[in-house]
Amino acid sequence: MEAFRLANAALAIDIFKNLNEKNKTESFIFSPFCISSSLALAFKGAKGNTATEIEKVLHFENVKDYDFGFQTLTSDISRISAASSLKMVKHLYVDKSFNCTKEFINSIKKPYPSELEQIDIKSQPEEAKNQINTSIKDLTNGNVKNLLTEGLINENTNMLLLGAASYKGSWLYKFNKSETKECEFHVTKTETKKVEMMQLDARLSIRTLNEQNLMILDIPFAGKQMSMLIIMPKSIEDDSTGLEKLEKELTSENYVKLTNPSMMGNSKVKLSFPKFKIESSHTLKDNLKSLGINDAFNEEVADFSVLSEKKGLSVSEAIYRASIDVDEEGSEAADVIRERVLMSKTECNVNHPFLFTVKHNKTQGILFFGRFTGPPVLS
Repeated sequence: MEAFRLANAALAIDIFKNLNEKNKTESFIFSPFCISSSLALAFKGAKGNTATEIEKVLHFENVKDYDFGFQTLTSDISRISAASSLKMVKHLYVDKSFNCTKEFINSIKKPYPSELEQIDIKSQPEEAKNQINTSIKDLTNGNVKNLLTEGLINENTNMLLLGAASYKGSWLYKFNKSETKECEFHVTKTETKKVEMMQLDARLSIRTLNEQNLMILDIPFAGKQMSMLIIMPKSIEDDSTGLEKLEKELTSENYVKLTNPSMMGNSKVKLSFPKFKIESSHTLKDNLKSLGINDAFNEEVADFSVLSEKKGLSVSEAIYRASIDVDEEGSEAADVIRERVLMSKTECNVNHPFLFTVKHNKTQGILFFGRFTGPPVLS
């Protein structure tokens, strides 16, 4: 699982940096798990250079059993989703005319039990769009609506990579609503905007790297199966968001080292943290091409002969949406009764832009990856 985890972290960083090139200042979010899972399904159906390119972007060259990795993670996520607001959908839609092979269908039953959908896209694109949108809406409890907008599919659409993820986070420790107050959020060195800032005193895992001007904080969600990792410069050093140095130097190796749970110290933390909502939609065809997946999108050369014996099958588009809603809600009050009154606290004021991930604690898998740069946020 370690090689699998590192591969998924590498793809997450690649996607983040690719999205960041086009937008260096706005808040956004995506789900690496949805992207890697649907891509892996396409990889299973590919041969030749098509497969080689996808494998390289997935960083699967040294991953021996990625199917088992996805099966394990998907099973755990399904159990978490059944008891929480977490919803994660990752699908590969293939036009019915391509008749997926029995061998392919049998090979994906365990690791990808519900990811493959064969529907009539080419002859009824409008009906297919509505059918897909309704399915995604239902699977996300209404949180993701109209994933496919006008013009994204038509009579030339062969295959779609789709993903939708939403989470209304419920913390392990609830923030006291009466203490939430409007505060200044430093969107740059010189500009501030008002944001609702929540307050919490609790024992949390935290790491401070003074020489790198970084602070890493782990805030657990209810059940402790997931947590939000905050990666934030201690102070704004550049003339933009304050994240430029961190984003430039961020690699999968750095991320794994920075967020290593064994390097985090358990400490009493006095936390100020913003309430926020972020929702982002991404059409990733061009992004994935720039990362190295080209043949899969080219009908003339794409080789998905494991998936279908019919020629001409290629990926038409890769469309993903993710959203997160963070407020005071939690499952229990912070256990401060046993703490000595005079015990020192680590002050942690998250009042300027930060990166965050929502991770699956058992595998350290990254479910969401995002950046918060302050208001405006979706209401």
